Amino acid sequence: MRRVSGWGCVVSVLLLAIVARAQQLEVKLTLAYSVFVVGEPVVLQVDLLNATRGQIEIGGPKATSVLLMEVTKGSVNNELKPFREDPMVAPFTLKPGETAQRRLALDKWFSLEQEGKYIVRAVLVHRGMRYESVKRSFDVVPGMSLGGGTQMFVDREQLKRQFKLVFWHRNQEDRLFLRIEDEPGARIWDSIDLGTLMRASPPKLDISPEGEVTVIHRATQDAFLRTVLWSLPDVIEIVERNSLIDPEISASQRVNALYGEGAAEREQAKKPWWKFW
Repeated sequence: MRRVSGWGCVVSVLLLAIVARAQQLEVKLTLAYSVFVVGEPVVLQVDLLNATRGQIEIGGPKATSVLLMEVTKGSVNNELKPFREDPMVAPFTLKPGETAQRRLALDKWFSLEQEGKYIVRAVLVHRGMRYESVKRSFDVVPGMSLGGGTQMFVDREQLKRQFKLVFWHRNQEDRLFLRIEDEPGARIWDSIDLGTLMRASPPKLDISPEGEVTVIHRATQDAFLRTVLWSLPDVIEIVERNSLIDPEISASQRVNALYGEGAAEREQAKKPWWKFW
C-alpha cells in the first residue's frame, strides 16, 4: 500500500507541474480562412497571454523568448523550412498578466504556392520550454477558372506574365481573384481579391500595351466593379478601384460605365482584421 501511495504522489506532482506549466503562457492561433487561392496571402493571428509573474522579452538580440511558426504539408513528416531568417514579428515585451496579438502573412516566410493541405501551429520558446498552439489546417486551391490573358514586355522579350481570373466560394458568396504568374522562372505574385462576384455576367480582362490591366466584373445585381492596375516588369500596383452603374439599368451611361468614365468612387467597406496591412 505504501508503494502504491508513493507512486500516486509522484503522479500527482507531475500532473501539478504540467498544469502549472500550461498556465504560465498561452498561445492561440487563428487563420483568416480555411481555404486560400494560390498566391493569396495566408494571413493568421497569434494571441499570447503571459500568466507568469515576470516580464517576457520576445525577439531581439538579448531576448530569452522567440515566436516561431511550424508548417507541414500533407503529412507530419513533410515539415517546411522558412526561406527567410529574419524574425516573423518585431521584438516586443509582454508584461505579467498582459495579452498581445500579432498578425502576419505566413507565405512571406514559407513557400505555399503548391496546391494541397497544410498544417500550421505557433510555438513560443521561452527559457528552453515550448508553449504550443493547437494545430490549424488550411488548403491552397487553384480556384475555378473564368479566363485570363498574357502580357508581353518590349524590353524583356523572354518575360511573359499570365493573368488568371478565378473564383472561389467563401463566406456564402462567390469572390473573384486575379492570379498573376511570370514565365520563365515561375514567379507568383500576390493574388488580388477583386470582391464579390455575380457569375451570371462573365468578368472582362483588358491588358494594354503600356501595362495597364483592367478588370470589370458584376458585383451585385445593379453594380459592376472596375479594378485598374499597372503591370511593369518588376512591380505590380493597384491604382484604381471604383463602382460602375449597371449599363442594363441606365442605357444612357452604357459606354461610360463599361469604360469607367465618370464613375463614382465606391464607398470603402469596413475590412476585417486580416485586410489591414
